Amino acid sequence: MTAELITWLHKQIDADEVAAADQPPGSWLPEGLSPDNPLAALYSPARTIAMRRDLLAAWRDPEHAGTQDHDSHSNDWSLRVLAATAYSDRPGYREEWAPADDEPA
Repeated sequence: MTAELITWLHKQIDADEVAAADQPPGSWLPEGLSPDNPLAALYSPARTIAMRRDLLAAWRDPEHAGTQDHDSHSNDWSLRVLAATAYSDRPGYREEWAPADDEPA
């Protein structure tokens, strides 16, 4: 099941990248924030996409990890939160991918 989530997330991030490439430069900035402001980088779609790709690249299936492999469990939880908060309104999202209420943050 988790491998399906990873595949689905890759497709969503790819779609974000295509959508961002179609936007005029700086159109993603909040009103009143200019591109030369150091805070502008925080809103960059390229930065967001790169961070999400890095998180996906770090994923290891927790079902094949030992109970002491906290990184794999933490990454899996983070990807579930990403899917639930950023992409749950997109076709193909499954409620079963949402992080469990009892999972650690």
